[in-house]
Amino acid sequence: MVSLGTLPHTAAGRSEPTHYHVFYSAVLQLRYGHLSKMTFVMLWVMGGPVSLARHGVLMMFLPVLGVLGFISIFPIYVLRKARLHTETRTQPSVALEIYRRLFSKSYVRVSVIYLFSSYIITQIYCSEFSDLTMFLPKRDFELSKVNEKRIYINTLSVYMALVYAAIHCLQDKDRLSLPSVKTDPMLRVKQSLYPEFRKSFALSIALSIIFIPAYLPFRGYIWRTSLYFARFLATLHKSTATGSFPFSPLHSFLLSFTLLFMWNMANEMCTIYLTLGALHRGKGISEKSSDPNGTLLTGLRRGSKKQFTRRTAFQELRFIAYNDGRRRDSIYKDVEKPSTWQQINTECLHVLQDLRNCFVINSDLPPGKSNLQSRSAAPVPIQHSPLTSPTPPPIRMRRENIFLSAEPLNESPTSKLERRLLEGLQDPNAVQSSSAIAWFQGLQKWLKQGKAELWTHIIAFLCTPYGAPFRYTIQRKVSKLVSNRELVSDAINALSDLVVNSIIEDTFGTVQRDIPRILSEFDQTITLLESFVEKPPLHWSDVGNKKKLVNGKNPLGTADAIELDEVDILVDDLTEAFDRIVHTFDKYLLGMGLNPDVYKRCGVSLRHVR
Repeated sequence: MVSLGTLPHTAAGRSEPTHYHVFYSAVLQLRYGHLSKMTFVMLWVMGGPVSLARHGVLMMFLPVLGVLGFISIFPIYVLRKARLHTETRTQPSVALEIYRRLFSKSYVRVSVIYLFSSYIITQIYCSEFSDLTMFLPKRDFELSKVNEKRIYINTLSVYMALVYAAIHCLQDKDRLSLPSVKTDPMLRVKQSLYPEFRKSFALSIALSIIFIPAYLPFRGYIWRTSLYFARFLATLHKSTATGSFPFSPLHSFLLSFTLLFMWNMANEMCTIYLTLGALHRGKGISEKSSDPNGTLLTGLRRGSKKQFTRRTAFQELRFIAYNDGRRRDSIYKDVEKPSTWQQINTECLHVLQDLRNCFVINSDLPPGKSNLQSRSAAPVPIQHSPLTSPTPPPIRMRRENIFLSAEPLNESPTSKLERRLLEGLQDPNAVQSSSAIAWFQGLQKWLKQGKAELWTHIIAFLCTPYGAPFRYTIQRKVSKLVSNRELVSDAINALSDLVVNSIIEDTFGTVQRDIPRILSEFDQTITLLESFVEKPPLHWSDVGNKKKLVNGKNPLGTADAIELDEVDILVDDLTEAFDRIVHTFDKYLLGMGLNPDVYKRCGVSLRHVR
């Protein structure tokens, strides 16, 4: 611990550094180039045996199929780059998520890309087989005939594109999660080959079989439409009769497998190369800047529209806090106002504050204590009066009938007519009015009973397996609240590592004065998350989890406890970070001026450590 009086005198300002996104964009472009090169080579190798069998040795070494295949795959990479995000976009129920993902403009855009890719791959595939030509072979005196097998294959390719676009949207393949361990991309690609091959093989068999009954109802319409357009290309017979069913299981499987395997590998390789993380050639991305710490801070700032860039910047900060002593030393020694440490501390605590606000707003939890000073209303002074008070003035009594309505002033002819009609509808004997009241009461009672019966049927349906997709589960709500858990974990661990290492490396003592605030923020967040787990706000349709509650609370520590994985992981990260800081600075805790709640948790933490 060092006194703040030993801090050196510093200048008043600092120049604006180059933004983190500038360097990260250059790195992403380089990785994008490696991805394109790897894709081209793999497609060239895949097309080699086909070229050798059909066109000879010379065509095997010419990258014709590789170029055409790359043209079909490259739009998928453009799509992934344009739609990438880091947060989970979970909807309250499975049914609502399926509806919003498939019945949207997003699904249409994804479908267009896969239809384009499917068209090119299908044309390449059909050109390699003589029985898949557009027109059947004919003699000189015969009219051309459309090959229905080719129509079947073309329709299959459209079907595969639409199905895979739905899979793309439902699985949210555009979401990128940075791995915590850096692995060579080539090794990751090799490791993914067999799993993707197996998935593509099984799915291609299933989709090829399903397509046969799906094609039958539309066969006549597809055949007539194909004939209409084929007449622009050749002179056809006037007959529109169909022949035997163009069943071709081998071609269906081979084309389905080719499409699925190429698309699966393209998406997997894109994910691998775009999630290589914050290290480039063994160094952090901000190392390329003349002001590395300033550049890193620009990537950490809250409110940035480049969420993937911010996520990568926090990963680099965590790497620095744990592994890079040289960069940590530069953070501690940079005391120019505002210091690097103060800005890093602020951004990390902003992440926790945003998390708490999200839970408070969406979960009806008490906000608890905040580091922001809130102004409370001044108490109203109590005025003490003597026991005896003067007699109040008498109340004026009116002798007139107060229930008689006065004649309206300046009443329009329309208002007079309405008043006369209303008076004419009144029943002097109140017989009709009583019957109307009784009728309305009966209707109200009937509606109440119907509502109760309908509610009973809805709950019974939700309890069945068929109603499970319509439940608004707490697990899906938590996934939406903690939409970027990896970023929060990186902020927690980076901050705790910087604090723990500061006891040896921080020669000026710039970190220690912020420890009370950091521990207070950790304590508030742990308390809030623990209260959420203890009494989760369940939706009325979440019948499965409601059965597990005991006296309205989550039976923690039992087999029937409601599992909230994202919250549990964050609580573990916060508790571990809190314990490490307390254990490191246990000798100095009494002089830090901690609030009572933090002192209480510190006592629990120290007993746990010792």
